[in-house]
Amino acid sequence: MITLFANLKGLLKAREFCTDSFVFRLHSRWTVLILLCCSILLSCRQHFGDPIHCLQRDVARIKALENFCWIHGTYILPHAWNGTVGVHIPHPGIDSYVRGQNKVYHGYYQWVAIVLFLQGVLFYLPRYLWRCWESGVIRALSLNLHDPLLRDSERDKSVNLLSHSLHLHMGHFGAYFKKYIFCEILTLANVVGQMWILDNFLGGTFTTFGIKVMQWSQWDQEYRTDPLVKAFPRMTKCLFHDYGSSGDVQRVDALCILPLNVLNEKIFIFLWFWMLFLCGMTVLVLAYRLMLAAMPLFRYCVLVTRAPHASKGALDRLVGRSQLSDWFILYLLSKNLDASNYGFVISKLAAEMEQNGYMKPSTSKHTTFV
Repeated sequence: MITLFANLKGLLKAREFCTDSFVFRLHSRWTVLILLCCSILLSCRQHFGDPIHCLQRDVARIKALENFCWIHGTYILPHAWNGTVGVHIPHPGIDSYVRGQNKVYHGYYQWVAIVLFLQGVLFYLPRYLWRCWESGVIRALSLNLHDPLLRDSERDKSVNLLSHSLHLHMGHFGAYFKKYIFCEILTLANVVGQMWILDNFLGGTFTTFGIKVMQWSQWDQEYRTDPLVKAFPRMTKCLFHDYGSSGDVQRVDALCILPLNVLNEKIFIFLWFWMLFLCGMTVLVLAYRLMLAAMPLFRYCVLVTRAPHASKGALDRLVGRSQLSDWFILYLLSKNLDASNYGFVISKLAAEMEQNGYMKPSTSKHTTFV
C-alpha cells in the first residue's frame, strides 16, 4: 500500500515553470491526489480486508452468505428510522420485514473506489487540456532568465531576444489566454458537476450532507438519526434463500455489519467541505479575472506587486497599451523569471516598442498610474 501511495508523489512535485494559478493547482493536483488516495485506501480495505460481516448461527455457510450480501447489496427499512433503539428496533433502519414494506437497497459501496478514481480523472482533465494547449510557451519564452546568477553577457543577449520576441507577438496571444480561461471555467463546471454526480450516486443525500451533519453534530448518537447513518448505514439486512436438509427452500434474514461505511462517511464528509471550498475559491478567481479585464489600473497594480524591481513607468506604458492577453503573458513571465532579469526585460520591451512607434507616451491620452 505504501508503494501505491508513493507513486502519487509526482502530483506534489514542484514544476520548474508555473503556467497556472494556485486555485487551478488545487483542482488539478491536490484534489486529484486526495481522490486517488481515497480510492486506493478503499480498494485495499475492500479487497484485502473484511468489508462486510453478517450474523448467522450456521458457521458453515457464513462466508457464502457474506459474499452473496456483498455482491447483491443489503437493505434497510425506512419505517424503522424513527423507532427507539433498544426498545422498538435493534438499530436505526433495522426491523422485522413484512412482505410489501418498502426497502432501500445499498449497493453503492462496491463502486465507491471506482467512482473516486473516475472523479480524479475528471479533475485532472482541465490540467491535461491546458498542458496540451500551453505546449511549453512560457518555458520557451523564459529562456535562461529564471537563473539569478546568469552572466551579464548571457543575460543581455537573452533579454534582447525575449523583448524582441514579445514585441513581435504583441496582440497575438489572444487564443492562448482564451484557452486558459476556458480551462478555469471548466474547473468550476467540473466541481459543480461532481457534486451533482455524488448527490445522485448517494441517493440525493450529498447536496446537504455537510449542513445536516453540522446540525446533528451535537446530538447524542445513540438517539439520533443523522445523515451519516442514513447515507452510510453501519448495520443493514440481507435476504438469502437456501435449501434446507429436507430439500425445501429456507429464507435467511441476516443482519450485516458494514465497517467500510465508517471510512466512507469520513471521506465524503471531507469531500463535501473540500468541494464547497473549491467552488468558492474558483468563483473568486473568475471574479478576479473579470476585474482584470475591466480595470487596466488593477492589472498594473498586480504586475507592480509581482515585479517590484521592474520600472513602474515602463510597466505603466506597457499595461496602458497592451491587451489583456498580452498582460497575461507578462504576468506569467513575472512568476517564472528572476525579479531583476524581469525588470530588464520590461525596460527593454518598453523602449523597443516606443522606438518602433507602438507607444508614444509623450502624446498619449493615457493617464499614467505613477
